[in-house]
Amino acid sequence: MVKVALLGPSGTYTHQAAEKYFDNLETQFCSTIREVFESEAEKKFVPIENSLGGGVTDTIDLLEERDEKITGEVILGIQHALISDEKDISDIEKVKSHPQALAQCKEIINEYGWETEEANSTADAVENLGSGEAALASEIAAELNGKNILRKSVQDRDVNVTRFLVLNGEPEAEEKTSLILKPGEDRPGLLHSMLSCFSGHEINLSHIQSRPTKEKLGEYFFYVEAETANGRLQKALKCLETYGEVQNLGSYSSAEMPE
Repeated sequence: MVKVALLGPSGTYTHQAAEKYFDNLETQFCSTIREVFESEAEKKFVPIENSLGGGVTDTIDLLEERDEKITGEVILGIQHALISDEKDISDIEKVKSHPQALAQCKEIINEYGWETEEANSTADAVENLGSGEAALASEIAAELNGKNILRKSVQDRDVNVTRFLVLNGEPEAEEKTSLILKPGEDRPGLLHSMLSCFSGHEINLSHIQSRPTKEKLGEYFFYVEAETANGRLQKALKCLETYGEVQNLGSYSSAEMPE
């Protein structure tokens, strides 16, 4: 059995994605992404990006903060259902879910004018439903908890996928690399110069996101994903180090998009 810390309870999208990746999975469910990172389990599994909601900022901040190695990724198609103890959608007054799920289903929330409430996970929202409440979660979560599915596939777009990262797993073919870039000074054109280290060595970037350092207003670090590109990436890293601090989070295979 492979013990893995991940966002629970049973039935979360994270749980489903982990089962897709790991054989003989032994789950250590955690209430928050921070709890996953602080878990004593060596292997961890966390969401990093959704095609509608964007980057998962808690994960990016904790990758910068803690010493973990990214060794793989999984992409899972997401289909949110509207789940409740109620039997009619007209009886719903409040919708609960993880912030990412709420962000992915704004159209139906606005259409009905529902109040919203954030939960630690989609499955946690299903487990803690009250009168007049509904949750946005997977159909599996509804089945596990004996709830009613009022409407299926309520996300804003038909194409809705979430990407997850495997931390401290088994090494894979090195197709892409995740980095944290911390500029060494604040001056005009510095970010352009840092990105030129990639373009100058013909390295494609698949993701870049800024996050505040939380030390000073207007001071940011950058989470970047780049193609490993054989030896060219090492040359780019040496270039980047002349402009600031570079934190290599690991190299891994690129996951295939679900059909």
